[in-house]
Amino acid sequence: MKGIQIVAPRTAEIVDVPIPDIADDEVLVRVKGCATCAHWDMSVYRGIDIFERQGYPKYPIPVGYPGHEMSGEVVDVGPAVTKFRVGGRVASIISGGEHAMGFYVEYINRPQETIAKVPDNVSDDAAASMEMARYVASHLAVLDVRGLRTAVVGLGSAGLIAVQELRAMGAAEVIGIDVLEDRLTLARQLGVSDTINSARLDELRRIKDCPLQATVDCSGAAAGLQIALDHTRGPVVMYGVVHGDAVISTRHWFAGTYIPYRKPPDAQDTAFVQTMWRNGQLDTEILIGARLPFAEYARGIEMLLAKQVVRVLYYPE
Repeated sequence: MKGIQIVAPRTAEIVDVPIPDIADDEVLVRVKGCATCAHWDMSVYRGIDIFERQGYPKYPIPVGYPGHEMSGEVVDVGPAVTKFRVGGRVASIISGGEHAMGFYVEYINRPQETIAKVPDNVSDDAAASMEMARYVASHLAVLDVRGLRTAVVGLGSAGLIAVQELRAMGAAEVIGIDVLEDRLTLARQLGVSDTINSARLDELRRIKDCPLQATVDCSGAAAGLQIALDHTRGPVVMYGVVHGDAVISTRHWFAGTYIPYRKPPDAQDTAFVQTMWRNGQLDTEILIGARLPFAEYARGIEMLLAKQVVRVLYYPE
């Protein structure tokens, strides 16, 4: 079968590898599409470690990695599998890890506890975002936002999912904050109460004069997290892997600003995402800005780096 392998910074190849065997508790999935986890893909592709560890990334990267958000069809099941049948539509809910085969491949073997069923009204393309939506939901689950004035800083894939989940959780207001006008436009299409271009001081003044009660930072940048900390009188959830240093000080303490504990994702978070889809409350297909074959992996990542798209979906040729 074919798979993507990043063999050096900015160098990806299509390689042939065997179709994996399945263990007793595993299913074999024919991959319909695998979506970029944009920050992760861009980092590995450029030779940068997302967690800023010394000596990483180590090349060549395992085949199919960092692909970890996929949807597909079950084509075989092990004898101990009870939750899935051949022909079922599924999506991944957890990564296989950076030392295992990733999901930019034609077929992948997954333990039955690491995938979930896709609702009938959800396309394969949209379903590839199940893992990210589940992880965002787990971060938000520590909040009670009912009736609150909330915001999301950083409107990439996770941020645009977060604004939809906050609305479903009953937030009175959900404000989208970013520096890119096209991301703010997307947020408005998804029903946010207001948008703020944080590069404009006159717009930022709107949350300075009327502070937020809960904020989610999905920016992955210290500047974005600082905006959340400085304009929130309550919890600030950190979803993005933050690069750079933000400051939290006595003035934040007096204002009641704090960073809450975040819990690992669980079955309730998966069910929450599936229910949102069934109810028409979650649009993840809108996040896909390009659909490309495996052979055009580099082109898609360059589009992400140029901020031309929010997310790329790759499919086997």
